[in-house]
Amino acid sequence: MTKGFLAMFLIAAMGAAAPARADGDVKAGQALFQDRCVACHATQPTRKPAPLLEGVYGRRAGTAPNYTYSAALRNASVTWDAQTLEKWLTDPPAFIPGVNMQAQVNDPGQRADIIAYLKSMSGNGGAPDNLDH
Repeated sequence: MTKGFLAMFLIAAMGAAAPARADGDVKAGQALFQDRCVACHATQPTRKPAPLLEGVYGRRAGTAPNYTYSAALRNASVTWDAQTLEKWLTDPPAFIPGVNMQAQVNDPGQRADIIAYLKSMSGNGGAPDNLDH
C-alpha cells in the first residue's frame, strides 16, 4: 500500500466516524419541522397544543407567552441554544425530567437541521451562540 493511498484511506475512515455536522441545513430543517413538529408547534401565533417556537433560540425555557408550561420546564435553568436543543431533541424527559414533551429526533443530522431552522427564526440574525450562560 502506498503512503498516499493509506493517507486517503485514513482520512475517509475518520470522516465516516465523525460526529454529525455542527451546522444544520435551514431548508432541510424547515421541511423536517413541517413534517414532524407542526402537529403541536407553530412558528406564528396560532391555536396549537404546544408553545410557539418563533424566537425560541436564545430564549429561556418555559417563558414563551400564552402557554402553560409544566413546572419542570418553568423551573429549568436552560436557555435554548445549539447544545441545549440538541439534548432536548434527543430525549426531552432525560434532559429535563417531568416535562410533557415526549417526541424525540433520533437522527443527529435531522436534529442539526431542525436546530438550524429554529436558529434562523431567532430574530438575532443567526448570531453566534452565547456560551456564557
